[in-house]
Amino acid sequence: MEDLVKEWPFLFQENGIRLHFRELTGVDITLNFDESTETKLKRILRYFQFQQSDPTNTAGAVLSKDLAGGDETCAAVLMLLAHFREKQEKMLVAVDDTAIASEVDVKNLPSTPCIVACGNSPLTAKTFMVAVDQVIVNEQLPIFTKALQFMFCSYYVQNIDYPVEIAATLEFLQRCIFKINPDKGTKVKRKEKGRQHAANPRVLSLITKIANFEWTE
Repeated sequence: MEDLVKEWPFLFQENGIRLHFRELTGVDITLNFDESTETKLKRILRYFQFQQSDPTNTAGAVLSKDLAGGDETCAAVLMLLAHFREKQEKMLVAVDDTAIASEVDVKNLPSTPCIVACGNSPLTAKTFMVAVDQVIVNEQLPIFTKALQFMFCSYYVQNIDYPVEIAATLEFLQRCIFKINPDKGTKVKRKEKGRQHAANPRVLSLITKIANFEWTE
């Protein structure tokens, strides 16, 4: 990965990775994401907010505890991770708010693409980095939405399977937010045992529930 960053720096800049992602998928990730931010992400937050009374709803507990004053896009991602009971540290890693790339202990990062948030919480961090294969590939992302797009694009540009620990959250983002809905095939790392679904039933169920959810401001 270090050699790739040196030889193809354009792929690790915002414009470069978006253009290559569009060449690979036919999807304009910025356009799709902006549209989803205005509608679907807010709906996701409101859906989980209305589930807080359910004692089994871990996402609601995260919402009531952490959302105040934080980035709503980040909050929606945290809700999804909590709902699917997946490992936040496989996607989001917090470091000191003044940390630079050379100071990050990359050995503690997951090998798959992840967001490094410079601050106590990704909800309130002011600077973000993205790492792939335990290498910081971009350290100049000013807001969470840019870091999320960059991380997601990396899975496609680098041809990396979704890790099973956060597969449902990534597939939900893929289908609901980034609007990539293949008829067959999956980017989830293949299981050694058990049936491999083309689409996670839990993801499809949540998408349906949120689509049918009605709320008013």
